[in-house]
Amino acid sequence: MLKTKSTLLNALSGKSVLVWGARMTGMGLQRLLRSHSNDILGFIDSDPAMQSKPVCGLEVFAPDSLQDIVKKHPDVCIIIAVSIKESEILEQLKSLGLANVETILYSDYCESFYTIDIMGSCNLKCPSCAHGAQTGKYPQGRMSKKSFEKVVDKIISENELVTHVSLYSWGEPMLHKDLPDFIRYLHSKNIAVALSSNISIDNDKLLAEVISLSPEYLKISLSGFYPEAYNRTHTGGDINLVKSNLYRLKYYIEKYKSHTFIDVNYHLYKDNNSLNLMKMQELCDELGFSLSSTYSLIMPLERCINHLEGNSDPKTVSLNQSLLVSVEEGVEATKNNKSDSCPFRENQININWDLTVPVCCTVFEQSGTTVAKDFLSVTTEQINKAKGKAEICKKCMAYGLPAYNMGFNKKRWAEIASEKISLDRQTK
Repeated sequence: MLKTKSTLLNALSGKSVLVWGARMTGMGLQRLLRSHSNDILGFIDSDPAMQSKPVCGLEVFAPDSLQDIVKKHPDVCIIIAVSIKESEILEQLKSLGLANVETILYSDYCESFYTIDIMGSCNLKCPSCAHGAQTGKYPQGRMSKKSFEKVVDKIISENELVTHVSLYSWGEPMLHKDLPDFIRYLHSKNIAVALSSNISIDNDKLLAEVISLSPEYLKISLSGFYPEAYNRTHTGGDINLVKSNLYRLKYYIEKYKSHTFIDVNYHLYKDNNSLNLMKMQELCDELGFSLSSTYSLIMPLERCINHLEGNSDPKTVSLNQSLLVSVEEGVEATKNNKSDSCPFRENQININWDLTVPVCCTVFEQSGTTVAKDFLSVTTEQINKAKGKAEICKKCMAYGLPAYNMGFNKKRWAEIASEKISLDRQTK
């Protein structure tokens, strides 16, 4: 049984707090704690992309800094806000000789994380994305403000603790004219906001208004510095507009004194992992933005399963050949990380713009993957029960795709990628 919010706040009262996990869960947690005047020393995160850059105005420390911090603050309490790596973090504390430091697991207080896909469409047709794959039919539209507020109110009423909500999944949230109002509504409920965008959108007014509201996290998806690489994998976008908007983001962050954390999420392919990556890193360093690279995958889940079953379409075959780590290689690399549990299914509830609820965030086609037709008319218990009956989960688990989609065994992925010949030859 989950513990209560008041129990958490009482446990942390009067203590110096370190939040382990500087991304969205940790950002939402710091918002809650600050609203109750808790003394937060900063974040701990093992990802170099998050270190040495302020997150919500707080410093992000590497784990090897912990011993010095504990010496200065013997009353410190570490709250672990990275649910899928809790055991790994506890072992890390033990190896640092800090097994006796007081720790709290955030998952003891909150087990469901929510994503509201406010847009059912995207302006790009990326080959690795469901919108670019064009498999099957998917209803397109946008969530109304009235529906959005009802969804948020229901989430709050059904959960003891809600600290953050993500406003994206397959859709492009910057296409929604009411996005600023959605951010305002969540912040009025003391809930942190996560966004993800390709920012290949010519809407300076919206960009300025969004940043003025300080959403906690903005992930920017791109796959190249030069048009030659970017256009192939972010099809329909304009990298020059993207770079211009990156400078605009910096300007508005400074103008409005915004604490929005900008995380440039660079998708790696064979043709963009050398010079293009280096140049984008230079730009991010200039602007003070984080750059985190990720190996591109074949998405959505239905498409990936079809490929592994030998029913791949020409687009998917071509895409697989362009990946630094193919589907087959990724599945092989993560085979020892297969588990009977799935964080996508068990820890997340996703609500589409039309209020349908998919079994998880990795599926796209609604046929056979929808566990509720109307989020507002079902309970969380009913949603979770329906998830347990989803047929697609059996195939997904059999292939070990949760571990593949999470990119476990990063060392082996990097080894596989290093064996590939880089096609990144853009020189101007």
